[in-house]
Amino acid sequence: MIRILGPGGLLLFVAYVYAVIDVISTDEIIIRNLPKLTWLFIVLLFPVVGIVAWFALGRPIGAGLVPGSTHTGPSRSWMDPSVRERRPPPRGIEDRDDWEPTTTASKAADEGSESAAARERRLLEWEAELKRREAAMGDDADDDTA
Repeated sequence: MIRILGPGGLLLFVAYVYAVIDVISTDEIIIRNLPKLTWLFIVLLFPVVGIVAWFALGRPIGAGLVPGSTHTGPSRSWMDPSVRERRPPPRGIEDRDDWEPTTTASKAADEGSESAAARERRLLEWEAELKRREAAMGDDADDDTA
């Protein structure tokens, strides 16, 4: 059998089987450009063109060697010291110089700094304003009905 196919034919047969298994085992949602069933027909009906088209245009970007896989493996950038030195450390909002925590305790302390007399005076002003608005609305309602 090997004598009939030759090394090129054997390589093509292995690639054909691998491509068919890869199309079948890859999730349809991550296949590029065409639906999964269309890719399967292309690979089955046009072996050479279908294999090349699948690997170039249909297979998910970054897929590994295992059929159906979607990742190439762990990143090795943490091992390269030049990459580590160029990347600044992650910073959160609390890392800023002008950041001050606001908690419920600090808000309650701010409210407690107002004197009881000032709160009472402000409450009386609000009540007087409410009575003025109600009286103005009552006068307008009487004018409308007359």
